[in-house]
Amino acid sequence: MSRVFITGITGFLGSNIGRYLIEDGHTVAAIYRGTSSKKLCAGFEDQIDWILQDESNWTEKAEKFSPEIIIHSAWLGVSHLERNIWDKQLENIEFVKQLLLIAKSADTKKVIALGSQAEYGMFEGCVAESHQLKPTEAYGSVKIVCSELLKQFCNSNNIDWYWLRLFSVFGSGESENWLIPTLINKLLTSNYMDLTPGEQKYAYLYADDLGRAINNIIVNKGKSGVYNISAKQPVSLKNLVTTIRDQVNPKFELHFGKLEYRENQAMHIQGDVTKFIEAFGEFELSDFKQALALTIDSIKGQFKIKQANESI
Repeated sequence: MSRVFITGITGFLGSNIGRYLIEDGHTVAAIYRGTSSKKLCAGFEDQIDWILQDESNWTEKAEKFSPEIIIHSAWLGVSHLERNIWDKQLENIEFVKQLLLIAKSADTKKVIALGSQAEYGMFEGCVAESHQLKPTEAYGSVKIVCSELLKQFCNSNNIDWYWLRLFSVFGSGESENWLIPTLINKLLTSNYMDLTPGEQKYAYLYADDLGRAINNIIVNKGKSGVYNISAKQPVSLKNLVTTIRDQVNPKFELHFGKLEYRENQAMHIQGDVTKFIEAFGEFELSDFKQALALTIDSIKGQFKIKQANESI
């Protein structure tokens, strides 16, 4: 097993990655800020070697941990409201530079970083890594810059590197501003919802499978490069919403077709993962319906806790 240093472990993606790797036997260190909540790490918090990022010598502590693997899942400005704020997005470049210097000093073997489908910009269908990059926001543009920094630095210092362009991921701990948590909260607090016809098809990957994909990179030898990470079977928005409604509140009224599609609405968003599977093996092994049911139960539980706290 490997010594793994993770950024962003207190967030949705990082916490699910960290939990999966710890359960698989890896030794994990992670950074956090004094203002960070560790609630998403409940159950494995005491198995993490924590490094406070607010301290000026945090990079030295990270180097001392001697990580064989660095996983970069943190990112400033992920919310939709911040994705086109250039000052916020550009801060990510300096942080990537710090991580790369840690990797060089610690003689790290592999650096794995999370990119985004936003690097492709507007597209329709199932896209491969060779698809033209045409980001429409600062978020996707800076992701591309950071991927190039990763590539050039690691190639110059004989470090294996992997840039993972993520598509839609769902699971425990997802921000309440995203589709599935928003829908569940709506189902628990109202009686009906107006929607578009719901013909959009998106590929939703369970967070456990993201952890498995990253573990595949850790334990296997594969060529450095850019890889898509996506579910292989897209699901229509209408089917997804209806399935969630039936599990949460069967009497809730879904008014499909009441709203128009937004301008330039993408009707099919999916990543071609052939390249990854050929290099590292299969990773999407979770049953979608079971994973969705577990996610629904988790979000409902968090909603009840929130309601209880607000009533105090």
